[in-house]
Amino acid sequence: MTEDLKTQYDALYQEYQDVMYKSAWRLGWSFFFVLVGLLPMMYIFVWLAGPKTWEHTFFHAPKVMWIAAPLNLGIVVLLLSSLYRKNLELDATKQNYLARLRALKTQLPSEPRPISNQLVERDWDTFQDDGSPGL
Repeated sequence: MTEDLKTQYDALYQEYQDVMYKSAWRLGWSFFFVLVGLLPMMYIFVWLAGPKTWEHTFFHAPKVMWIAAPLNLGIVVLLLSSLYRKNLELDATKQNYLARLRALKTQLPSEPRPISNQLVERDWDTFQDDGSPGL
């Protein structure tokens, strides 16, 4: 019974680690691609407006840029809110796994603490190197 609970706990813990590892990497790469994806979008809008229009001031911007700027901002907000929602889902998954692991761990018998077999170290403050052999 105890061995069965221990193997069940270890399997669930391994599954938790795998899910968290894959999900965290997926979320991180998604965030990276959202931010890096802004660069091509900006270049597309510059190409649509034309390279000469950037020489003018803000108030001389073409009508395409007045449309492109809110569209670009809307896309960024949409993508970031999607990432935030995925982060909340990952946090809920994590809390679910941790609750299941905690429930299994309370059923396991407590393991005795291992006794430390450390060697007694020399007291280096009182050590004198007198050059005698045998040290």
